[in-house]
Amino acid sequence: MLEDKCALAIRKFNMLPPCTTVIVGLSGGADSCALLHFLCTLRDELSLTLLAVHVNHMIRGEEAARDAAFAAGFCETLGVPFRLYQRDVPSIAAQRGIGLEQCGREIRYGILEDEAKKNGGRIATAHTLSDSVETVLFHLIRGSSVNGLKGIPPIRGNIIRPLITCERSEVEEYCARHGITYVTDSTNLTTDYARNKIRLQILPLMRELNPSVNDAIRRLSESAAEDDEFICGYSDAAAHAYLSTGWAGKVFSSKRPVMSRALIRICAERLHIVPEQKHVAAMCDAIGRGEGSVNLPGGSIFSVHSDGISFSKKQELADQPVTCQDWKEAFRQGQIMAPFGLKINNLIMDINNYNDYLSQNSEKAKIIFKNSLDYDTISEAVFRFRREGDRFSPSGRHCTKSLKKLFNEEKIPPGIRGQLPMLESGGMLAWISAVGVSERCKVTEKTARVLYIEVI
Repeated sequence: MLEDKCALAIRKFNMLPPCTTVIVGLSGGADSCALLHFLCTLRDELSLTLLAVHVNHMIRGEEAARDAAFAAGFCETLGVPFRLYQRDVPSIAAQRGIGLEQCGREIRYGILEDEAKKNGGRIATAHTLSDSVETVLFHLIRGSSVNGLKGIPPIRGNIIRPLITCERSEVEEYCARHGITYVTDSTNLTTDYARNKIRLQILPLMRELNPSVNDAIRRLSESAAEDDEFICGYSDAAAHAYLSTGWAGKVFSSKRPVMSRALIRICAERLHIVPEQKHVAAMCDAIGRGEGSVNLPGGSIFSVHSDGISFSKKQELADQPVTCQDWKEAFRQGQIMAPFGLKINNLIMDINNYNDYLSQNSEKAKIIFKNSLDYDTISEAVFRFRREGDRFSPSGRHCTKSLKKLFNEEKIPPGIRGQLPMLESGGMLAWISAVGVSERCKVTEKTARVLYIEVI
């Protein structure tokens, strides 16, 4: 029975400590009505304070207004306080450049989180095992890592899902047994959306092969969750290193592929970016090449440049005033300490040693080339940061450009442009971190000594 499964899930995951305030997402459908009704049966036993929240997405016109009115009446019958919100999801989705489903979900959760903060409580959503199974298949069809096979977790942060072990058929049986009426969203009955096709067409075919397919996928999800927890545990410290410094490409590239994927995903999610598996794969490829960029959902962009990586918003790549610290340090071999916690290592090698170094580190040859200079072209050299009016002639480009244009082309976030060390030689820029060496100072077949610069 639904009651037994819910009670077991609540105990197992400690969802509802006594005296908890619970913000319930109430759509008016069978799942959310069953959830709110069931929580009302626990109200006295656990001293729960309940609040129901309904969001009208302004997509379905009169039908959406009907659902809102029904939800309000249902709460009045149960004696539960009710909050109604209206948001023009189509307009907001168009402004953000995202789909209706994603936009509606973000808005819905944002409102629930705001109510939880105001009332100091937890959020309860009516996701069922059936929803979790559909989510796994949805991720599988689109191409997923282990993370996507976890399905919908029973608890995430302050969000709890007491119905997560219940089938949709059990929810409908509960409603029938308790005389609970509910509304049906007409969009759930069409095959216009991918999830509806999974529910109405794909899963029925799968049940012909295995009537217990939901349980089979549930077991897969539980195993995937355990594996992902193990992987993410190892990647968590590296993710913290990137998020606290914003410049840790080596941390990423030194990991095995499975760890790199987890590391990238953790960083993205903590920055409120939700990449698909294809985005994660593309980001890993860029890290492997040592250069490149990937467009991410929500108007974000991932970039690899020199030894660094960055996540940023596309609009941040537009020109902005850049404040640079007035710093200058005479060039010398060895290590130079720079502002912002930077260390500049300068190594001078004869060409034979340099070639040996290249052959031993062939996997990062591109990065080495970008940071290698013909030492005999260097004179009166100083390290410094960007200055107004700086121009640069990058190796192999046969042109001279402003730093603004170069940084935009390299997709270097404005926030770190004023923190990139540069080597000035003879009054001209010879090298720029994350950009590379100038045409005048590049290594050629005539080079006898090489200056290799590494920024940490």
